[in-house]
Amino acid sequence: MRRHPWVAGAIALVIAWSAGTAAAAPAAAAAAAPAPPPVRVRVITGGLTIPWDIAFMSPTRYLITERSGALRVGSTSGGASRVVSADFSDLFVVAESGLLGLALHPQFATNRLFYTCQSHAPAMDNRVVRWRLSVDGSAAVRVGAPVLTGIPLGPIHNGCRLLFGPDAKLWVTTGDAGVGTSPQDLESLGGKVLRINADGSAPADNPWAASPGDARFVWNIGHRNVQGLARRPGTSQLWTSEHGPDRDDEVNLVRKGRNYGWDPIFGDGSPGYNQRVPMTDLVKFPDAVRAAWTSGIPTIATAGISFVTGARWGSYDGALLVAQLKGAGVMVLTLSPAGAVTSRREFPALNDRFGRLRTVRQGPDGALYVLTANGAGTDTILRVAPTG
Repeated sequence: MRRHPWVAGAIALVIAWSAGTAAAAPAAAAAAAPAPPPVRVRVITGGLTIPWDIAFMSPTRYLITERSGALRVGSTSGGASRVVSADFSDLFVVAESGLLGLALHPQFATNRLFYTCQSHAPAMDNRVVRWRLSVDGSAAVRVGAPVLTGIPLGPIHNGCRLLFGPDAKLWVTTGDAGVGTSPQDLESLGGKVLRINADGSAPADNPWAASPGDARFVWNIGHRNVQGLARRPGTSQLWTSEHGPDRDDEVNLVRKGRNYGWDPIFGDGSPGYNQRVPMTDLVKFPDAVRAAWTSGIPTIATAGISFVTGARWGSYDGALLVAQLKGAGVMVLTLSPAGAVTSRREFPALNDRFGRLRTVRQGPDGALYVLTANGAGTDTILRVAPTG
């Protein structure tokens, strides 16, 4: 696997709050949106530091990762979560790196396997690691070699969401790690959406499966920092959310073998990372995939995403929910069957009340579970349930 060094003096993200605009929606759509369903918001556990991802082992039990290097189990009924004993001695935690995405194996109930995306030293890469959780949930051990290595690691833009599809393939989103050449380089795993088998091999139907190099794991290219990943229920659609620089956060429909147009290099060949290029450069890449939704200027720092379903959710039923870091709330996007954004609104019960929000996920019980990202032991898991 290729390794990519950090870019010296990597530019910090400049992020600001904006209401944004729906790429394919009429301007009046948000104003005409029906009333949100009544909900109850409850803190079910606290004392966390940057919880990053959550996965449900049962209708009442969950696993979470903390970016600082803790794996925890907890109950949806509330109470303190418990640290799982696991070896994270090789975890590298600086700035946006650390213990990130989490996904349970499709047969977790019988094999107890789960996967993490985590930053590693001394190799200085991001990698996907396979674990087995003990029956009582008190300990986890690594199973075999890492499933995937060589994902570029940087102080910024590390991705890295994990999601198993219905075909048992594992999807992995990555950031460009502040390396300007990575998003358009097929032999770099940075700035991509990846698709691998559960054992780390490349699926035969990947677009560049015949490549002898890292391109065999790549599903599409041209991304900056993909932090959200969700499958639309009842369809084959896969969706992502992505951080822009000081403009154009994006929500995208995932397409096979396509280019999403981020290419942060200088036209004169100078080394470095050029944040002034368009998020989706349609001049350089006329066939690049246009975002389904983009924030415009300024950004809201789109993070984890989840579809919400169920009649009790009223007008939110079937919508895509997008956690916002700088925006400190949740955005609600209504989509057409083909994937066009028809309206954009906010989730009033969550906006500007709990600080930065990293992840939103619908649990097996139909409720939403929201992870805050404010740091220093102040973070919580919120349970949000309709009361109608």
